[in-house]
Amino acid sequence: MASEGKSQRRIVLDRLSVARWGSAVGATALIVAAVALLAGGELSPVVVIAALIGMGGLSLWMTLAPEDFRSTLTGRRAVYGSNSLLIVLLFIGSVLIVYGMAARSGIAADFTSRGYYTLKANIRPIIQQLSRPIQITAFYSRRLLTNQALEAPILRLFSDAAPDKIRLVYADPDAQPILAGQFGLRSAYGIFVSYLDAEGAPDPNFTVKVLTARDRLPDLPVEEDYVNERWIAEAILQLEVRGRFRVLFSVGNGEVNLDNDATGIRDGLRAVGIQVATLDLSREGVPEGTTALIILAPVRDFSQEMADRVAAFLERGGKVLIMAEPAFRSDIRFLQAEDSPLAQYLWRAWGVRPNRDIVFDPLSFNETQYYVRAAQFLEGHPIVQKDQTGSAARPLFPIAQSWQLAAEPPSEVSLKSIYTTSPQAFGKLDLREVARNPDRAIREAADLPGPLALVVAAENQRTGARLLLVGDSDWVTNDLIVAFDGQILWTNMIDWLIGFLERVTVEPAFGQLPLSVPSRDLELTALITVGVLPTAILLLGMWVWWRRARR
Repeated sequence: MASEGKSQRRIVLDRLSVARWGSAVGATALIVAAVALLAGGELSPVVVIAALIGMGGLSLWMTLAPEDFRSTLTGRRAVYGSNSLLIVLLFIGSVLIVYGMAARSGIAADFTSRGYYTLKANIRPIIQQLSRPIQITAFYSRRLLTNQALEAPILRLFSDAAPDKIRLVYADPDAQPILAGQFGLRSAYGIFVSYLDAEGAPDPNFTVKVLTARDRLPDLPVEEDYVNERWIAEAILQLEVRGRFRVLFSVGNGEVNLDNDATGIRDGLRAVGIQVATLDLSREGVPEGTTALIILAPVRDFSQEMADRVAAFLERGGKVLIMAEPAFRSDIRFLQAEDSPLAQYLWRAWGVRPNRDIVFDPLSFNETQYYVRAAQFLEGHPIVQKDQTGSAARPLFPIAQSWQLAAEPPSEVSLKSIYTTSPQAFGKLDLREVARNPDRAIREAADLPGPLALVVAAENQRTGARLLLVGDSDWVTNDLIVAFDGQILWTNMIDWLIGFLERVTVEPAFGQLPLSVPSRDLELTALITVGVLPTAILLLGMWVWWRRARR
């Protein structure tokens, strides 16, 4: 009879049974979708299909047995019954899916009291005011993966701050040598910021390399190289101002040749995005849009028409740098005549003119007394600033002339001697005597007493025009610019004229990231948080339920 009853037993599927089977299949499918999403890192077909099955199964449960759905979540069975297993599975699946979507959404929230994981207050406006979308391309070779993991949180600060404006891309220069070559990278590490072209690719004409610690300390091993938040922001600023500064060098009067003798200063300007071009003042005036005009040691003097064009540029707030060699050669005539149109304009409008001498300094020189090294400087002026410690650059001027400053400069003009000689120096006015005895300087009564002004800076308070006068130009040539702080002096003079560094410098801010965790450790933490711990709780709950069921 028992066997006959067993054979007559049938499986009956009613609405409740179908609903519960649908819930079980749906919960399992959601967990499969979450695991596939975390493992693959993208919305693959498996993830999409499993998620659709999961939502369909749960929808079937809620549609066919809504009362059972509510009692499962809120009733007595949710606490004491076997449905707690289903609730835990649903919870784990939901957490995994939400975590996976949040981790890849680009959304970030900083709950630290000091905002450690948010861009600093002085950097956020730089990102908010970006004129065009940019890409940050970070190159790390395989042996520098630890460096990549340490810097990833810093780079993410920028992409998280403006995901619609900043794209972050990582690349291996060894695996992608063509891409690295497009950026001019020849090492295992480098970070670049670029505007995007019409196709959405980095524009090589608008790309700036982020200066790293190794750029500042060349002896630093590449494994110890790094960047920080401020240096990345400065590269973005440099990209933003690229092409907005235009510096013209005068030509046509025997000036220093930029293509041969002074390629270093020309290429240095171009390297930071400053446009460089030449201008023949005998043919045209200074065009609109010019940031600064540089007159680099002409041999022949300027005509009245040329002097008027320089004056017109200064009158409308222009910036001019003049380097004037003394007439130690017979062919040098620039500013040497008493009736020189440009020299007369400088004295009348600015209160400064050349002394037409050759300076000797027995206390501050190199090799010979007419290779004068600046003995005194205007403390605190930005042109003399060497570094953040407050030390001053002390340039060398081979065969220099000095400048005379008016006792009472014209109204609205601020006139300052930036570099001067020692008090024991003197200016020889008899240039023929110097030519006859270049190695034996004898001070005569007619000579000018020291200290003598070697570099003079002037500013018109009304128009904002700035004028910088230097009594020598040899120090800017390729061989000498690297010696005796020449590069620092050149950079400081250009910056004082046009304010370039002010536009691309970010003041340091305290409170950098207090913790840098390698990506593999972050992934392990995520696995423990959203996988191991909920699963352990589930298994513990099943064990407790099994023990109680046996009683």
